[in-house]
Amino acid sequence: MNIDVKLIFHPTLGKVHFKKSKKANNLRLSIDGAKKIKFTVPKNSSIHNAEKFLNSKTDWINKQLIKIDQRNNFTLQNTLNSNLYEKGEAKEIIRTRLNELSQIHGLSFNRSFIRSQKTRWGSCSAKNNINLNIKLINLPAELRDYVIIHELVHTIVKNHGQQFWTEMAKYYPNPKGIDKKLRNYNLRLM
Repeated sequence: MNIDVKLIFHPTLGKVHFKKSKKANNLRLSIDGAKKIKFTVPKNSSIHNAEKFLNSKTDWINKQLIKIDQRNNFTLQNTLNSNLYEKGEAKEIIRTRLNELSQIHGLSFNRSFIRSQKTRWGSCSAKNNINLNIKLINLPAELRDYVIIHELVHTIVKNHGQQFWTEMAKYYPNPKGIDKKLRNYNLRLM
């Protein structure tokens, strides 16, 4: 049960929704998609300790706020990008790039399919058929190419074991780092 809820103004962060709670055992910070900063403090915690904790987290909070801005801008840009291409044109761009990268790197595949998918950027079947998500059109070119190469490498190595990442490193110096960048893009928001 919350016993005290206040809106405080932090000199660096601006508005912070400060809440004292009987149920809270620890200091807890959260930021929602609308950039609302929520700070929950146990009932018996001193104001001095709460302020000290909040001040120690300003860098982390600012980084999270930047990430939210980037996600919001990306979502807006995706909406704009989606309207730039007709479905057929988007498919043609992705299929053409798949063929180019296949030829450049000598990684052949059987057939290709471009579809709208909810959970995957791409996949490669046991028969080396490559499925790519039409939403790739909304990614930066580097990440779009990464997904395509990723699926082309699966024509050689069918799993994500060490051999796969060793093969990927032939095309990208830090494939796991690029894979991590890709995770910043939420397929469901596109």
